[in-house]
Amino acid sequence: MELITEAAAGSSIARAFDLIRSELDSAFVPSIYQVLATYPPALDAALEVLPRVVALARDVDFPARVCAVAATALAAADVESTRATVALDATSREVILGYRSANPLNLLLALALLGTGVPEWPGVMTGDGLRSTFGSTEDRGTLDDQITLAHGGVLLPGLWRGLLSISRADDTWSEVRAFASGGQLPGVRAQVRSVAEQVLHEGGLATKNGQLGVPLPDELPHLTWFPTGIATMIVEAEVLIGSSSRTHGSDYEQPNDQPNDPPNDPPNTGPERT
Repeated sequence: MELITEAAAGSSIARAFDLIRSELDSAFVPSIYQVLATYPPALDAALEVLPRVVALARDVDFPARVCAVAATALAAADVESTRATVALDATSREVILGYRSANPLNLLLALALLGTGVPEWPGVMTGDGLRSTFGSTEDRGTLDDQITLAHGGVLLPGLWRGLLSISRADDTWSEVRAFASGGQLPGVRAQVRSVAEQVLHEGGLATKNGQLGVPLPDELPHLTWFPTGIATMIVEAEVLIGSSSRTHGSDYEQPNDQPNDPPNDPPNTGPERT
């Protein structure tokens, strides 16, 4: 997927990225905006709707609301689980909590731009993509490759890029993959998306074809991956936080319990954050 990184942004795109970081209260620009930057009219549309999306999300406490929905659904789906728990170091936990705050806003933005009628992207943490991450090392390729393929082969999602930039991420990936292998992830993801669409409807920002309309520009062939990809990241963050909480015996953390400063963006080598 083509994108314009923060490091490569010219003056006008850099100004747009500054606005996005400010609106999201984020230290980094998520990948959806870097992809939109390759087609300036689409980025302009995102900049127009983003303040309304953020205001709506904060009015209804959407990040905490959607994370609680995911956590509740995960608890119901995982009652009989014998999966091992994962111990998160402080830096990994900071990365996860940062995305846990940003991705609910990104999901609303993606659905506002693309519309509630955009279909699920196939093969994201299901089917052949997920099965390809099992087997011998030679068959599986690098961990980056495994995670990318399991998420539909479009890009390495930002949550995982952030984790891979600070550690091997083998344990965290094994934990999420083990949950997804049970087949529950698509159902939890659907609940996350349903809550997001409900909030957009209540806020008057939901349309079938979105702010960008249809057909989408040829310059953005994979843009419709983002609603599925971002909703998946929301579920995966809850899997990891929930597993870590079981390990340490701690209470469930609300998204606003995270550190004030999001994690620093890793070096721009390879796919960007989501």
